[in-house]
Amino acid sequence: IETMYGNSGACPRLKSIMAEITGSDTYQGFLKDQGPLMARLAGIFGVNNKSDGEWRDTWDGYFDILNARQCHAMQLPCSHTPETGKQATSNCATPADVLQVSRNSHYEIALKYRDHPMAHNYTRLVIGSLWGSLKQQMEEHIAGKSDDLRFALYSGHDSTIVPLLASLKASNRNMLWPPYASNLLLELWKKTDGSRVVRVIYNGKVLKLQDGNQWCDLGACPIDTFFRHIDEFIPTDITTECAA
Repeated sequence: IETMYGNSGACPRLKSIMAEITGSDTYQGFLKDQGPLMARLAGIFGVNNKSDGEWRDTWDGYFDILNARQCHAMQLPCSHTPETGKQATSNCATPADVLQVSRNSHYEIALKYRDHPMAHNYTRLVIGSLWGSLKQQMEEHIAGKSDDLRFALYSGHDSTIVPLLASLKASNRNMLWPPYASNLLLELWKKTDGSRVVRVIYNGKVLKLQDGNQWCDLGACPIDTFFRHIDEFIPTDITTECAA
C-alpha cells in the first residue's frame, strides 16, 4: 500500500471517512457559506460544481488554478463568451478571490487532517505507514543496526507534508498549504548524557505546535515522548484497517 500519499483505491476506508468529514454539519456549513464564491469561480473556469465532487466538495482545484497563476505573475482567469470563444474580461477572478480561496483551502486541510473528530483516523491511514518506516529507521540506528545510515531522503507531495504536520499537531500557521519546495526534517540527536531527542524542522524553523496541543518541545523532544505520540498514528494492520 502507498505510504506517502492517500490512495482510496488501495485503502477504501479513506473514502468512507472522508465522506463522513465532508458530510458533517461543520463542513457543509463551510461550503454553504463560501458557495457563492465557488459558484462564480466554477462559471469562470467552465467546470460543474453541482454534480462533480472534485469541484463541489473541495477547494483543491480552485486553489491550484489561482495560486499557480498568481505565483507566476500570470493573468487571472476570465470566463469565455460562448459565441466567440474569447475571454469576457468583465468576469474575471480577482486578487481578492485568490486570497479567499487560499483561506478556504487552509481551513479545509486543517479540518480534514487535524481538527475534525474523524481527522485522526483519516490521517492515520494516509500517513501512518510512513511514520512506521521512519520510526523503524530511528530504532535501528539507536540499536546500532544501521550505523551506516546517516541521512535518508524522501521526496513526496504537499499531500505528504500536510498529514505529517497534522499528525504532529502543527500550529495553525504551519498548517497552511505547504509552499513550493517545502521540507520537513527529522533529526535524531544523542545528548552528552546518552539520552536521545528528536528535533523537527519545517522550512528552516523548529516546528511550532497548535495551541492546546503542546505535547512536546520539538526543538528537543525526548525520543520516548516522540515515539509515544507517533505510535497513535501507526496502524497495527494497515490492510485490515483500510478494509474496515
